[in-house]
Amino acid sequence: MSQKKSYFQERAPAQIRHLNLGLAYRHRGLVKRIHDLDPDEDAIEIRVQLIPGRFYRDARTGAEASRKCYKHGDLILSSHPKTQREAYDSPEIPLQIRARDFAQLEAMREEDIHFVGYSWKPVQGADRTRAIVPFREIPEGARIYSYAEQMTFHLVSEGIAKPGIKIQSYSDAQRVIHEGGTLVAEVPSRTKKMPRYRFRLMHVPMIRSDWNLASVLSLTTSESREEETNEPVKGRTLFDTYNIRYTWSTINEGSKVKFFQPQDIAAYMAVIRDERQKHNHTPLEMNPFALPSQLQKEFYLKLCNNVLVYDPTLNSRTKTRKLHLAEKSILLARAIGIFGHDEFSFWNPERDGSISSYGWRLNTN
Repeated sequence: MSQKKSYFQERAPAQIRHLNLGLAYRHRGLVKRIHDLDPDEDAIEIRVQLIPGRFYRDARTGAEASRKCYKHGDLILSSHPKTQREAYDSPEIPLQIRARDFAQLEAMREEDIHFVGYSWKPVQGADRTRAIVPFREIPEGARIYSYAEQMTFHLVSEGIAKPGIKIQSYSDAQRVIHEGGTLVAEVPSRTKKMPRYRFRLMHVPMIRSDWNLASVLSLTTSESREEETNEPVKGRTLFDTYNIRYTWSTINEGSKVKFFQPQDIAAYMAVIRDERQKHNHTPLEMNPFALPSQLQKEFYLKLCNNVLVYDPTLNSRTKTRKLHLAEKSILLARAIGIFGHDEFSFWNPERDGSISSYGWRLNTN
């Protein structure tokens, strides 16, 4: 059985149950209770259903309902310009758009927030596939980026190594202004003895221009191929490779969507790192991902290591398990509503320090 690297290891359910375990029977105030946990001493068992009831129809288990929710759950739809011309003329950057869109969470009751992520659609090009960023993938992407910066190296030339994720640019200088750049990323796996993921990031804004917003709305990833054989490299996660997303008959939406994975977010963060070292802030200014604050990092680690859920569909004696991806995403959305966009979903380097130096290791004994 594959095993996570120590940097990514988390408490098992039995270890969480041995902490000072409290019970939560209501939605209201749940975010604050999780936030207030001592990560070394306390835990909480959630006894209310986080996944909306509609996802339990025809679902035999809580895991099946969670998978449906992750793929079909509520999304915050981006209020970005809807045409190419409007995007060219817009003075806004993605951060401003996100701050406005996420503000709706602060006006909602905690128990009414069921968003699993946010979403946008391209405004130019033949591919107008909707892009989805699940909230859980953002801090997980930051964890991968921090691991790469602290624990790994890659060769940049003979005898010279640099820490972190390797980024190679293959941008056509004549097209990058209008369409963004194409880069190849090599992102380390979270699993022991597994090779790096290698894939392409396309439509990355690299040069400041009026076309940048339209470019980044087309941001996408694809597998990378060997130059001589044209065979695909191990570039995408199993989720991305086998993600079959069937729509329900009641949903007026095509099955094809693009889910951004934590490896994609980590790779974009490495692009920001490389370009900032060259005094180019365009990838950061046009960043479409809501990079996490230290507050979000600490909250996410508690979701991973200090929280259990009561699930009556389980066959185990305790009928408790760790949070599923959709449940983590919903709780992260609720935390945005409680703490606000600027405190929770905005990386402020003066307040938070470098994301590469975020501490993710916990004492899991």
